[in-house]
Amino acid sequence: MSGSGKSSLVFETIAAESQRMINETYSAFVQGFMPTLARPDVDVLRGLTTAIIVDQERMGANVRSTVGTVTDANAFLRILFSRLGQPHIGGPQAFSFNIPSVRGSGTITIERGGRTVRPAEDGERRHYGGSVAIEHGAGRTEVRTFTLAGGMCPRCEGMGSVSDVDLTQLYDETKSLAEGAITIPGYTADGWSTRMFSESGFFDPHKPIRDYSKTELHDFLYKDPVKVRINGINLTYEGLVPKVQKSFLSKDVDAMQPHIRAFVERVATFRDCPDCGGTRLSEGARSSKIKGISIADACAMQISDLADWLRGLAEPSVAPLLATLQHDLDAFVEIGLGYLSLDRPSGTLSGGEAQRTRMIRHFGSSLTDVTYVFDEPTIGLHAHDVEQMNALLRRLRDKGNTVLVVEHDPAVIRVADHVVDMGPGAGPHGGTIVYEGTVDGLIASGTATGRYLDVRLTLKSETRTRRGSIPIRNARLHNLRDVSVDVPIGVLVAVTGVAGSGKSSLIHGCLPRTDPSVIEIDQTAIRGWRLWPPRRVGSLPALPIPHRMPPARGALPRHPVVLRLDADRAADLQLRLADRITAFAGSMPFVYLHAAAFGAWMRFFEKAPWPTLTLLVSLEAIFLSTFVMIGQNR
Repeated sequence: MSGSGKSSLVFETIAAESQRMINETYSAFVQGFMPTLARPDVDVLRGLTTAIIVDQERMGANVRSTVGTVTDANAFLRILFSRLGQPHIGGPQAFSFNIPSVRGSGTITIERGGRTVRPAEDGERRHYGGSVAIEHGAGRTEVRTFTLAGGMCPRCEGMGSVSDVDLTQLYDETKSLAEGAITIPGYTADGWSTRMFSESGFFDPHKPIRDYSKTELHDFLYKDPVKVRINGINLTYEGLVPKVQKSFLSKDVDAMQPHIRAFVERVATFRDCPDCGGTRLSEGARSSKIKGISIADACAMQISDLADWLRGLAEPSVAPLLATLQHDLDAFVEIGLGYLSLDRPSGTLSGGEAQRTRMIRHFGSSLTDVTYVFDEPTIGLHAHDVEQMNALLRRLRDKGNTVLVVEHDPAVIRVADHVVDMGPGAGPHGGTIVYEGTVDGLIASGTATGRYLDVRLTLKSETRTRRGSIPIRNARLHNLRDVSVDVPIGVLVAVTGVAGSGKSSLIHGCLPRTDPSVIEIDQTAIRGWRLWPPRRVGSLPALPIPHRMPPARGALPRHPVVLRLDADRAADLQLRLADRITAFAGSMPFVYLHAAAFGAWMRFFEKAPWPTLTLLVSLEAIFLSTFVMIGQNR
């Protein structure tokens, strides 16, 4: 069950010791740049092999990172289009949205016999892309012009979107800089960021901004970078707008802190780049095509459709390249990610999707005798996709590797060659091996996991009556096709479907837009003050809030709470929480407390009525370890 010690055994003992021993093989100089790993608290470990960890950590929120760039699929596509694309525009870098086009020129003078020769004139010999003039018996002068064709769109710089800045959100024109005219988060009247402007010497810091001349306003907002000296220190001054664009608008909005995200949403309007149409690519990269398909079209395709298109390319000159790329794309489909596209930003992937995306590179690896460690690879998967995942795990095993899987899904447990069951309880009641052996032996062992494998769930005999609904009409977000539905409130609602069918787009994408009072709670990791451990979040009985609970069971609150629960967890926890949530739905709120936003939550509950519970699940599983029950109807 959850908390019984599975991850401690697999990740923090076996995998950690393997990684530590590998790190020790490097030189002392290299080890100085690597994290220092302590030896796990274990007496003996024998037979260790190289461990490769594939966990559920979300991918970085770099705006230039896409599904194609993190799996090398984009690299293969760039090579393919550089060889087969017509018209030919250059090498693979000409199709990369991360490489800008560069042009430069210069003169090289070579002295011979003490003489320096003149530059070339019109009609004289050309050499290496430039001009060259040669005097016999003397030196040589070359004027060269170099051009590196990159695929980056020059307007959006490979971002795919441009932003329009609302200047009224940057400053208060009725105030001067000394009075705190700049309203950007972190810019205070006496702060260093504001002093950069007020002490630059380009304008009077005590004059209201509305009284600036055109030159002063231009210098304040748009001036190009220039060196200035402030308090004896040489600094680079640039206008407020480009500074905001570099500091805020060039970063992933979803990765920002809440107050910074709110500022960006106020100050900027993001839209697709009008030059590249959001493809991030230059005009040259978009013009080169294979059978009428450009690399931008290929990356925008659903991966399953792209794999079918590649099968129609019969070109012997690139046959090995096509085979490798086809294998990677087929692995996407087999692993249940065929609905993605290569231009999908990696920061938008869920933890489970990110884990399976990282698995792609390992399926085509030629490594053997390696220990692969997976952390719940079937998280959020439909039963149909779980079967495909099991086949891929077996394929890794059959290549001569060891596959360790931390998993709760019975379908994965049943295909295991060897099962280690941790328990008997969680936390201080766990940490021991209660069974080790075959699946049949586990079912007969009588442990909590074994009992669940032998239990068949039954349907409820009665259901609660809805007390209203939230209408969603003509939803078209992502792959939704004019979906209209009424989401019931006051009841437990389950939205299911295969991976990529549109569950998250419908509930997390459309529901909050329809009803702004919806509170969305997902599985994002808790961030905040590191000195506030989880036990502080759970210490809530002394909080003066129970009087805010509904006066009687069955009272109808006005604000629904949406919980995103995609993980399969231990069976006994699943059954107990299902009964408990059903019993309290409609009068019992479950609230996720973020350490950094604890005060905001308390202020919300002091003013707002208690919310109803609406539960979103992709499978039957229920897991609430990161959620805290903050009251009880008595």
